[in-house]
Amino acid sequence: MKKSVILFFWFTAFWAMSINVSAETIKNMALVKARVTDVDKKPVKGAYIFFYDSADTKRAVDLVSPVTDQNGYCEKEVPPGQFWVLARLKSNATFDMGPLMIEDKFSGDPIEIEVTPGEVLELDFTVMDLLDTIKNKSKKREDLNKVSGRVINDKGEPLTDVFAFANKHQSPLSVPDFFSASTENDGRFIVYLPNGNYNLGAAVSLTSDQRYKADQPIKVAGNLDNLEVILVGVKNKPVEETVVND
Repeated sequence: MKKSVILFFWFTAFWAMSINVSAETIKNMALVKARVTDVDKKPVKGAYIFFYDSADTKRAVDLVSPVTDQNGYCEKEVPPGQFWVLARLKSNATFDMGPLMIEDKFSGDPIEIEVTPGEVLELDFTVMDLLDTIKNKSKKREDLNKVSGRVINDKGEPLTDVFAFANKHQSPLSVPDFFSASTENDGRFIVYLPNGNYNLGAAVSLTSDQRYKADQPIKVAGNLDNLEVILVGVKNKPVEETVVND
């Protein structure tokens, strides 16, 4: 009987403590108000705001907002702390916490925020597809290294309209960590990378139904040029000649 009373006491104390912690957490929650627009500044309906408790955003998300309304707005209560936040719009209009696909739109590099108890924070995001993100980010690259070269086939011919990419790991990914715009007639590419070790690769197209494996290791500690990435078994597209009529 005495043992039962002791167990009941500890259970009651634990239950009371849980209620207090829960109430305290709710009391300290901050409110994040977000608005999502596209590159034309039009509101985006159906987007989500993803909250991560670290800078690693290539993993399962920690907190997710409700979907944005027709005016591009949504709100999310979050506990105090530091978060890395981005907006994401799935191409198939369904909620999915999986890896980012080529067809999806997102807001690029995450915004780092620090929220305090009871704070109301307003954030604005612009979502675009991955290729538009490349063009947008390439306008401002002072803090990154320019890595350039050519994509060629196994015969040494430059390849046109293909993509170079760089991954932190050799294992195949559904979306590369970094990738270039499509190559010109001379096969030239440019990828902007932070300092670190990477693996280079190339692909004929960017689609979400393939895996991107890079197996050419490079060490980046400054700008690199004249690199060659080989795509085996790919023929170069013939260069279109411009006919000038007299």
